[in-house]
Amino acid sequence: MIEREQTDFFLVQAYNAAIRAGAKIMEIYTRYDDFFVGLKADSTPITIADREAHRLIQHYLSATRIPLLSEEGRDLYFDERRGWDLYWLIDPLDGTEEFIKRNGEFTVNIALMVDNRPFLGVIYLPTTETLYFSDPDRGAFCRTGVRPEMSASFTIGQLFRDAQRLPLVAGRNTPLRVAVSRSHETEHVKEEILRLQQQLGEIRIVEYGSSLKMCLVAEGAVDCYLRTTPTSEWDTAAGEAIARGAGAVVRSLAGDELRYNEESLENPPFICLTAALKNYDWRR
Repeated sequence: MIEREQTDFFLVQAYNAAIRAGAKIMEIYTRYDDFFVGLKADSTPITIADREAHRLIQHYLSATRIPLLSEEGRDLYFDERRGWDLYWLIDPLDGTEEFIKRNGEFTVNIALMVDNRPFLGVIYLPTTETLYFSDPDRGAFCRTGVRPEMSASFTIGQLFRDAQRLPLVAGRNTPLRVAVSRSHETEHVKEEILRLQQQLGEIRIVEYGSSLKMCLVAEGAVDCYLRTTPTSEWDTAAGEAIARGAGAVVRSLAGDELRYNEESLENPPFICLTAALKNYDWRR
């Protein structure tokens, strides 16, 4: 059981770490002509910004004395992490492809995991100075005008000052808005969208990069986010915490909850639905 004081401490640490990482990313984004792009073992790109953001977050969160699992960290064998009941799960730069394209749709994702479930989440979009965060007791929130600063040192009171509770939009959008990945759309997604359209009526497709899609579901700006191509646990944990804090649901297309700290860190195809649609059975 995590006490209120502890939760506040962890939330502040994640909040400030995300902003500081965002500042480092933006420094590279605006000043570098060459992002030193390489390929990881799974053939996905990695840049100097991914590495630098990881190092900064790892250093800042070390004060919590909680283990950390990161996309850009060293590979941790399942036997080493399988017994963790409290750990950080982070993606220092989610949307690396969008970063390379310079379209601004990339985020910093930080989640605190308790008993292999997202407990709280922070997602920062440094290009728009927008920060989403969730608290297991208070719900999910959004703040704008959060400048990327290497010296960010917000207090718990400052986090909630001028923060907007999510969702911002109640009820369904007309027409229904469905978010898909800007870089990873597939025929499977198109089939699922057609099924939604047959059951729920007219649909408008919107494309976004990174975990921004889950944040928009939490806002209510979009009604549904569908993903059928591979994602990893660090891609979804913070977004799931925020979505659930706003009353949304995240499920695999088979209808199960997403599972974390598995031997394979790859997620199954999943759907994220706003509170207004959370009782809709997309499997029928």
